[in-house]
Amino acid sequence: MFEALFRIVAQVESNEQGQRFCHVSEHGAPANESAFSSLVATVYQQEVYRTLQVGDTLTITVHLDLPPRELERTVRLREDGQFEGEGMQEPTPDLLPMVSTLYERFLQQVDAGDVFTIIFRVQRL
Repeated sequence: MFEALFRIVAQVESNEQGQRFCHVSEHGAPANESAFSSLVATVYQQEVYRTLQVGDTLTITVHLDLPPRELERTVRLREDGQFEGEGMQEPTPDLLPMVSTLYERFLQQVDAGDVFTIIFRVQRL
């Protein structure tokens, strides 16, 4: 069995105007929500998607430690290149809209100081 984990950990901060930023690395500049969305999309497209093979299962988890909250979706890559799985009305070749919706909905529930994690877990039998 093959398994690969891709993890993005971010701390949420906000400025005086209420704009939210995500710190992804200790030494890097904080990313606004748009830049953070771009980072998530890049990790998905350049790392996660390239790892996937037909028959693989991909579990996408967005997790907050305190208070404990978690959203998770699991999909499978079919032979025709379409993804199918929970929370999907019909198969799709592009998971990025679902990934974006999942963590953006979650991001609305976190406060400044919260640390959340996005995990892409690829499993192959």
